[in-house]
Amino acid sequence: MKTNTKKLEGCRIELNVTLDAAEATKSINAVEKMFLKNAQISGFRKGKAPIEVVRKSYAREIVLESVQHMVSNNYPAAVKEENLKVVEMVELREPTCDTNGGAFTIILDLEPEFKLPTYKGLKISSKPTEVKDEEVKAQVEKFREYAASYDEAEEGYAVANGDYVQIDYAGTIDGKDILEVAPEAKMVAGAKGFWLRVNEGDFLPEILDALKGMKVGEEKAGVKAKFDKKAAPEALAGKKALYDIKLLAVRKCVLPDDAALAEKFKAESFEKFTKDIRGSLEKQAVENEKARRENEAVEALLKKADFDVPLSMVERQSDMLIKDFLSKLGPNFDVQKLEKEQDAFKKEARESAIKHVRFFYLSSAIMEAEKLECKPEERAMKVVEFILQNAKS
Repeated sequence: MKTNTKKLEGCRIELNVTLDAAEATKSINAVEKMFLKNAQISGFRKGKAPIEVVRKSYAREIVLESVQHMVSNNYPAAVKEENLKVVEMVELREPTCDTNGGAFTIILDLEPEFKLPTYKGLKISSKPTEVKDEEVKAQVEKFREYAASYDEAEEGYAVANGDYVQIDYAGTIDGKDILEVAPEAKMVAGAKGFWLRVNEGDFLPEILDALKGMKVGEEKAGVKAKFDKKAAPEALAGKKALYDIKLLAVRKCVLPDDAALAEKFKAESFEKFTKDIRGSLEKQAVENEKARRENEAVEALLKKADFDVPLSMVERQSDMLIKDFLSKLGPNFDVQKLEKEQDAFKKEARESAIKHVRFFYLSSAIMEAEKLECKPEERAMKVVEFILQNAKS
């Protein structure tokens, strides 16, 4: 057996194996012996047909099995001969096997070769986790808003921020109904008896602003709106529209006072309610800072190491990231936008996958160098903890 390798992209190589006539014939003989023993041919008992008859009856099958036998029996020896650390067999190319000899080529991904960079004494920043009074107050107000009731407004009431309103609305672009311009944009084209909350981010900002101060029965014509270039459907991106609005009904937002708010969330008092919120925010701040430092530790290590990684592992990790992302998309996600940006999205997923695989090998090397022990699924976190324990602020 003769072997040689050819370097391809990254950690990928081409392994070429050539066998002489005697070596190839061994595989053919072994396969023919198996067929001779198990062949069922009309006119002969099982295993009793002459070899010439078996060869003729199973010619194609014998060739295919001989090739498979040749590869499986000589591949391990070829890998050992070339001293290869194989991660994955990517592709088998053009195998041949007959009484004159045999040959096959296998594309392989190998383990990366790299020098372990300095991982002790990395500079990792620390940020304060103190929670400010304004943050606590803002969170309290979010809970207050969550606990609000919505009462039918009295006659002559002017719409305020946070209210729920029922409206008729219709939009046009250059005199055309929006649905003519963008058939998929039903939500922003118009509706009858549509309920929405007058709150930033809940609908088109220009319509929300126009509704503030309106009273039931009032109408506004020609309300100007401009669609965002990135967030809007492609047919509407950057375009200007005019809307006609009629206010049908209002349910005004009534916020609970401090005592009612505490009672709503079953707190002993408003002071205790506020204290609990502060404690929750402080706990979250500590957890966020811990996660931030962990990410910074990984990035700091990766900046010191730039080496090729197995493409097969990158492709699997990239596919997994994409599937995970797609599984978390809501029903209102803009599919057209994803299709439009799929090249950039796939590129980002691939870059993330390369980092993930590279960190896998780095963490494995650090585990071995430091003789750290843990379960396989805890390896990454164990290494990150070690880096942080030995980091500089």
